[in-house]
Amino acid sequence: MRDSTPGRMIQQQMYARERRGIFRSTEGYDTIAKSDGLDPSFIKKVLHPLCVYDAPTELAARGEKDDAAYPETVHLLHLENGDVLLGRSVYRAADFTGLRSAFFTHNYIIPRGHGADSAGEYEDWLQASFADHYDIDSGTEIAELARLPVQAPAAGRTSYRSLLARLNIGETPFKQLLYAVMAAVGGKKKVYVALDVPIKQLPDLAKQLLGLLYASLPYAYRRQLGFITYAKEPQSRKSVHLTFVEQGSLRLGDRSIEKDYILDFASGRLMNVDLDGKDQPYLDFAWDNLDRLERADSFYQFAERMLEDMEPERQTAAASYHELCVIYQIEEGSKSLYETHKAAVLHGLLDYLQPTGSLDSKMRLNDLFLSCFDYEFDRVRQGQVPEPFIMDVFKDYYRIDGKHIESKLVSFIILALNNANMQNEQEAAASFYAAVESHSALSRAFFAKLLTDARLAGSLFIPFLEIKLQAAAGAKSVLELVGQWGSVHPGLFGYEPFHALVRQQLTDRLAEEGHSIPAANRTFGQLRGLTGEEWSETGKQPSSQEGVGLVQELELAVYRAMLSELDLDKLTEDQLASAEFLEFQGQLQRWNGQLQDPRQKSAAAGLLAVYEWFTRPEPTAALFDRLSPAEIDRVQQAGRRLLAAHLGPAEFPRLVLAFLRSPDMDTVDYAGLIDYLQRNAPNRELVYRFFQWSENHPDFMRSRGFVPSYSSAIVGYFTKVDRNAFKKRANRKQLFDMAGASLTAVYKQAERGLASPLGKFFRRSRKTTMITTILALGIILVAAGFILSFSGKGDSNQEAADLPEAQPPDETDIVKPDTLVYAEQTAASEGQAASTSLVFLFKDAAACTQFKPGSLTIQSPGVEAVEYTELAITPACGTDAANDGTDDSQDGTDANQADDPAVTESTNPDADLPVESPGSDAGTEANAGSNDKTDTPADGAAGSEVNAEAGSQPENGSNATTGQEGYPNRVVVRLGKQADIPVDSMIRVGEVEYELSVLNDTNE
Repeated sequence: MRDSTPGRMIQQQMYARERRGIFRSTEGYDTIAKSDGLDPSFIKKVLHPLCVYDAPTELAARGEKDDAAYPETVHLLHLENGDVLLGRSVYRAADFTGLRSAFFTHNYIIPRGHGADSAGEYEDWLQASFADHYDIDSGTEIAELARLPVQAPAAGRTSYRSLLARLNIGETPFKQLLYAVMAAVGGKKKVYVALDVPIKQLPDLAKQLLGLLYASLPYAYRRQLGFITYAKEPQSRKSVHLTFVEQGSLRLGDRSIEKDYILDFASGRLMNVDLDGKDQPYLDFAWDNLDRLERADSFYQFAERMLEDMEPERQTAAASYHELCVIYQIEEGSKSLYETHKAAVLHGLLDYLQPTGSLDSKMRLNDLFLSCFDYEFDRVRQGQVPEPFIMDVFKDYYRIDGKHIESKLVSFIILALNNANMQNEQEAAASFYAAVESHSALSRAFFAKLLTDARLAGSLFIPFLEIKLQAAAGAKSVLELVGQWGSVHPGLFGYEPFHALVRQQLTDRLAEEGHSIPAANRTFGQLRGLTGEEWSETGKQPSSQEGVGLVQELELAVYRAMLSELDLDKLTEDQLASAEFLEFQGQLQRWNGQLQDPRQKSAAAGLLAVYEWFTRPEPTAALFDRLSPAEIDRVQQAGRRLLAAHLGPAEFPRLVLAFLRSPDMDTVDYAGLIDYLQRNAPNRELVYRFFQWSENHPDFMRSRGFVPSYSSAIVGYFTKVDRNAFKKRANRKQLFDMAGASLTAVYKQAERGLASPLGKFFRRSRKTTMITTILALGIILVAAGFILSFSGKGDSNQEAADLPEAQPPDETDIVKPDTLVYAEQTAASEGQAASTSLVFLFKDAAACTQFKPGSLTIQSPGVEAVEYTELAITPACGTDAANDGTDDSQDGTDANQADDPAVTESTNPDADLPVESPGSDAGTEANAGSNDKTDTPADGAAGSEVNAEAGSQPENGSNATTGQEGYPNRVVVRLGKQADIPVDSMIRVGEVEYELSVLNDTNE
């Protein structure tokens, strides 16, 4: 169309078969006349496809030639630009040639908004007057029209119910037809209707039925409905919703229409329009008002106003008219419909009142809603419990017009809650509270009303809040709720029942966390946040008094509960580190001053003492001043347990505090301290470092040296626990070189106490010892020279074997261990890797026989223990011990072993003497003697040479030689690989430990 502006003229177009047309110069179907306002492209694309006519099968079959016998077809479509296309096609038995049939189409294009009453235009459309023919010789341009030509109305209009009766359409089929038309306009499906009437009468009766449908449709549907009054076959066309078809054309099983609405009244087959079980108030209303057009139009006008500011989809949604027709009838006074459709009515009213300005433009709906509210209010005053959706609707209306309904709505909620509680309908009560809470302004007004009445607060507020607090997950959530409620209703902070409830719920939540110190500390922090300020060092409270009373009460309750459950024996350093509240001395003094339970007072004093002990950089004995002797013992016990976890040099000052003695706390339990230290120190080096540290600490020193009892405790440590400390050169260097004069004196005293009886004798008779030593060395040298002179110049490898062995003095008073252990190294040979063996020597043959280790562990100083599980065991117990021992000794001999420093001369058991083993004092005596004399270089060289030679070629029966006398039984355990085993190593087999022995160690 050339002009799309409102108010333009009605355009015309005529279409027929002629010698020529506007768009073609040869004979055929074409537009033969048009108004000047029509665009050629619009005619071709939109109008030509609708210029069609298919003769009815019934008439074509009998070769009917009478034009009047053929039904006309009227079509009406609403175009996308809002214009209306109204046209008619009629059958012509002969065209201009007189040889073939044809048809003639006349179309009107009615501009959008043309006519004063668009809602009633349908009557003119159905009564429009069309041309039957046109002479092209009269010209191709026809006039534009100001008004649509219409036929004169019939003298008497048949009632709609009479029309339906004539068409054999009852109430249900009519409702199904109306439902299908409304659904088709609002959706995508089409409606196909076959009336049970003669084909000639079909167009006229179809237009009458269309008039009935238009009168029963709301205005929004009228403005969109498109129809065709006759079609030979069902065919889907754009913007055509309702098509009347020839009888017999709606064939069963036609896939092209199986999803559309089929109403074949001729055969009685109605498809896809089942209304069973569906509540359709509007369809009932339309049926009831078929011949009450004024009432129906009143409703349509009402619905038009209610929907004018709603979404376009709502205007063609059947649900909207179901709601509105019920509302319309309730407004007229139908209470039964309100009770039947209460939820739909209230929600519908609320929906229509939501848009801005609706309260003024839809006063009828607003008044109706308020009348429904009054009705429900009266029911609640009579003791009824309203449905939850009613409360939700009234709450949502509060958002729209809260100022006029607030007071009455709050009273409505209070009455509803009281009724629900009295009738034990807790779910309903919970839903009412939830509705109130969902709207902040309503919640504030409602609970403010409750808090002004003590009776209402006790019956409705406190139980509600208790449920909320019980559902809170932990103390943090409880205090968050307290803060939220206090910020909205500050008066709660001065309401005693609120205090009691919060205090109980808070302590219950802390009990779930064991009243731990971290939980209490977090709670104190949150409580400070309720007042908006932090504690100062002096414990000063916030200047604002709002909420201070509640905060102080809760703080004290939390503090008391924590102290009641406090167990110093289970206290951890992490818990202590989290106790920030102990830094605020002023606050603690206030809390402690209000404690009444002696146990709580004692726990508070103990906790503070432990906290200061482990958090202050330099704690002193003054931290015990506030404690009784029993409390001191508990605190010291807790401190010892805490210190044991990370004992080190930095903790030495704190360690001393754990062993101060009551009542003066100026003496130390030295024996207990050293016993604790040796049991909990990670290594013995830490014990030595403590001895050195104590030499500069006043609690251990006097003017002339160590406190005597402390000196005795140190000596006792070496005597009972660390007997081998002075035998190792590394220990001696650490002990003596880094010790002061006082500590050195104590070390010498301890060393003398550990010496063997022989060593002690040598110390008492140093001159006699010197002479005896010189004589013994002379005898040994003479004997060695005598043997060499007879041996000649034989194989040097045999010289060591021919030397006479030096016999130790007969020391019958030396107690030897039951078992000796030494290591043997086997050098690599062809096809065999180097390996290490441990040789276990036993006095008792039964012990030897029972010794069958499946695994063993070697613990060397300063390194991680190594476990060996793949062991090869060779026992030699009882009468075969001598021969087996010889074999083992020879197998373990290798020239390469003499050069291996890791073996430390232990490869030949005949050449070595045991230095130390578990439970033996032999090593002690040897060390005692060595500490009082110094070997000359020549002596040391000679001893090394002799040992090397003796280790290279052991004699048969070596178990009976010096160093292994008394150990006739042995078990050789091959480790399966080579290992470097230092001399200080411990061998653990099961629960038994053996110290590795070094035989004939001349250096010792």
